[in-house]
Amino acid sequence: MLVRVKSDFKVVADDPKDNIIINTAYDGGADYIVSGDRHLEAVKRFRGIRIVSPKSMLNILRRRFGEFIIPGT
Repeated sequence: MLVRVKSDFKVVADDPKDNIIINTAYDGGADYIVSGDRHLEAVKRFRGIRIVSPKSMLNILRRRFGEFIIPGT
């Protein structure tokens, strides 16, 4: 899906270039941003979008869908 970014929220003061991630997620209607970026993770939540680490996302998926096998692991 392509997202035309119209929003211009200034959420991440410590690393302003990360704001494009939040704006894209917001305009695209995302439920989650999965990132290991410490500046994004520090925000935790923005207008209903949860910002989580990859490990946290795997735990969310396991709780929702049960155990699954990741190819190559």
